[in-house]
Amino acid sequence: MSSAPEKKLCACLVGLGRAGHFHMESLAALPHAVQLSWVVDVDTEKAKRIAEEKGCRWSSDLDAALADEVDVVIVASATDTHFPYIMKALSADKAVLAEKPISHELHEVITAVELAKSKNLAFMCGYQRRADRHFRELKRQLDSGAIGSLKMVKMCSRDNPLPPLEYLRTRGGIFHDMLIHDFDMLDFLSGGQVPESVTSIGHCYNPEIEKMEDIDTCAVMFKYPSGLIAMVDTSRDASYGYDQRIEAFGEHGMLSAKNELTSTVELATEAGHLVPTAMFSFPQRYLQAYRSELTEFIELVQAGRDSEVHRLEQAAMLRHPNIVRTTIAAEQSWKEGKSIQISQVAATPAVQKSGSDISSATPSDIEEVDIDSLDLTQSKLFATKNMFGDGYRNYETSSRQDKVSQTYNKMHVNQTVAFVKEQHDCWLKFNHGEFTVMEVITMLDELVDDSDPDVDIPNSIHDFQTAERIREQWPGEEYDWFHLVGLLHDLGKVMALPQLAKDDVLEQWAVVGDTFPIGCAPAEEAVVFPESFKGNPDYTHPIYGNKCGMYKPGCGISNLVMSWGHDEYMYRMLKFNGCTIPEAGLNMIRLHSFYPWHDKRAYTHFEAPEDAETLKWVKEFNKFDLYSKGDAVPDVEALKPYYAGLLKKYGLDGKLKW
Repeated sequence: MSSAPEKKLCACLVGLGRAGHFHMESLAALPHAVQLSWVVDVDTEKAKRIAEEKGCRWSSDLDAALADEVDVVIVASATDTHFPYIMKALSADKAVLAEKPISHELHEVITAVELAKSKNLAFMCGYQRRADRHFRELKRQLDSGAIGSLKMVKMCSRDNPLPPLEYLRTRGGIFHDMLIHDFDMLDFLSGGQVPESVTSIGHCYNPEIEKMEDIDTCAVMFKYPSGLIAMVDTSRDASYGYDQRIEAFGEHGMLSAKNELTSTVELATEAGHLVPTAMFSFPQRYLQAYRSELTEFIELVQAGRDSEVHRLEQAAMLRHPNIVRTTIAAEQSWKEGKSIQISQVAATPAVQKSGSDISSATPSDIEEVDIDSLDLTQSKLFATKNMFGDGYRNYETSSRQDKVSQTYNKMHVNQTVAFVKEQHDCWLKFNHGEFTVMEVITMLDELVDDSDPDVDIPNSIHDFQTAERIREQWPGEEYDWFHLVGLLHDLGKVMALPQLAKDDVLEQWAVVGDTFPIGCAPAEEAVVFPESFKGNPDYTHPIYGNKCGMYKPGCGISNLVMSWGHDEYMYRMLKFNGCTIPEAGLNMIRLHSFYPWHDKRAYTHFEAPEDAETLKWVKEFNKFDLYSKGDAVPDVEALKPYYAGLLKKYGLDGKLKW
């Protein structure tokens, strides 16, 4: 008995311009596998006309199509709309084939890829040259060892005809519009190698393109860690036709892919040999590639999310950030007139920045005393032992070693970029209920921090211990906000309690413990239980596994995306509810668990000048947070009236949104 035929997929095509036209032709060539159900374009007249021609529905809004029975979305709209359309389609659990680029912004590319991976969706970016039969044959022979190890690649990529100037104004420049295809081919041919440096030189011969602050002719050279050297030359306008050639040189020989010509007929006379011209432009040259690309995408979707081909494509998605990163570096090299290390290019995510400067109330003793040099365990102000009689932060032989190590091991394995994004989406809407601060403190009577080797008392008691020790050493109304910070700093741990979190309750590894930046390599010399990071999927990620990862050196500590936990949640929650504690105090809450930075002085390559002041305040706070754990249990009921007054003073009285 023959197997049942595959279900015909329903497709929505977004964008009805030049690229959209190519995809419509490809869809028409696959009537057995896919049908065009929707077209979407901001030009409503065009959308309506094409819908009538194709016998499908139309809209100017993708939401209308997503609400219908659509299986796949093909994004072929204007370049600057790719990312929002991709995100909208993926968020609606639709498979997506998108024209390049996903985005010009590296952090947006990472976001789209991570969303597709987290939802286990088919997501392909349309670098159609990978589907070209000539280039695939070159790749097949290269992989077979026909020329041995690859030493050098030369690529020629010259366009014809010159695109309309209005088109060029919206495409992001020659690097993001043209050369990104070549950089993807280098990734394809090299087996996913990432170059270590790039040098670009260029010139603009067309005065109209020069007005766009772009170039029309360019040469780019890459150096790879393996020794591979790659070169690309490109031009916007080759008068003799569309010129696409590749030469691969290896230890045993050379492979080359030449231009497709309009004919195979060559005329030879006494005057010489007359060779046919190259294809006119890319629609003719890559007609087969566009159709092969769409066919493979449809087959990927039909294979299902549990298939081997789907698993391989999920892994292959990781190349997209590398390709955009390489493109950004190449453009930067041209603009700055120097070689650029690819590792210097990083994505700084759009995270909320501090709304005000550090409080001007900087005490004289912080300015004059080198806090780093103080041995606080020898100070009479603080207990020298924790409640178990051990030294503080003993992560090797503490009385709670098993519980603590298990918590950190789970944390280090599971705190990924994707996981943190999920928690932001879940918790930063602040829709988990309305409670007073004192009600939440009472809830924390039920929580003992599984990451803390120093205490096994409820967290609510530690909050008052910290606040009272600060109040003792920093008396007076001028610094009463500091007292309140001591009370509030750990309240975000309520995410681990079902009384507030309900169905979103988190295990403690996602709430407590030392924090660290995600999206970059861990500072293994400065974190506790460093060996457990090796089980984290981001540990070997081509971007997140690097020292800088998705950030730029000097980007500022406040611009790092931290592992999810009570610190970041509480900082954001206080800002959301209109808290008026000075920014110095809010930074104490946000960064007090970032021990690898403020205690071990790791991640300093991310520091900005303003972080020196932040560091002083965080270190000042942390000596009270840490060394108060050996203090006697305070009379909480007697203290509540004082702190209720501070809550009112700083805008935190009454019910708050959590």
